[in-house]
Amino acid sequence: MKYKNFVFDLYGTLADVYTDDDAVRTDEKMAEFFSSHGAKYTAEEYRTCMHDFRAIQEKKREGSVYKPTGEVIRYPETDVLLVYEELFAAKGVAATRADVLKAARYYRGMSTVTLRRYPGVTELFGQLRAAGRSIYLLSNAQREYTVYDLEKLGLYSCFDGILLSSDYGCRKPDPIFFGELTRQFGVLPEESLMIGNDRRSDIYGANLFGMDSVLLVTGEELAAPIEGVFATYTVAGGTYRELAELLPELLA
Repeated sequence: MKYKNFVFDLYGTLADVYTDDDAVRTDEKMAEFFSSHGAKYTAEEYRTCMHDFRAIQEKKREGSVYKPTGEVIRYPETDVLLVYEELFAAKGVAATRADVLKAARYYRGMSTVTLRRYPGVTELFGQLRAAGRSIYLLSNAQREYTVYDLEKLGLYSCFDGILLSSDYGCRKPDPIFFGELTRQFGVLPEESLMIGNDRRSDIYGANLFGMDSVLLVTGEELAAPIEGVFATYTVAGGTYRELAELLPELLA
């Protein structure tokens, strides 16, 4: 059995997504949301504070020790829920957990323009299941956004395990994050295959972890060559039809 475990990235790999993160309208809507909950912001103030609070959190985590293993975090990740808490607190509002979750869900629903599963994903998953393989998700993502997205995509129940970077304070390509596959699910790198569209996060991360990889080219920018970073396989057209054609070799 060549690969027992298939580890997928989400955005740009399993699903096409586009969000209006940088749009003025998004800042205006979020400022209105916080203001309606007692935390008065202008759109410009909201954007500045959101950026600053995320940067502060990331800087604090970079170089810190990941307590479960004692390793040093090289690629820090923020938790947007903590940022929303800061946004409320900065205006003297003692927000409840429900308020913070509502902010996250409102943002995701309001800012998402495109969210669709790539053709052939469910069929490929069916083939992997029929072959007795395990399927995992390893995504640089915020839990409250991504659970919402997975449910809309009909993918939430498709995995044997879901790992989202916001839960761990680090992100791909950090070997700490990849290591959670082993710590939580017993997934060994030599028995596993990483499938992703980002050469730096997915492929370099797999290289560092000792895992083989497939580069799914769904966008040229993220798949651009990086010196010393190599995928085991490359699906140049970025389709699941092409990936399915590789399965006899991947399952041998």
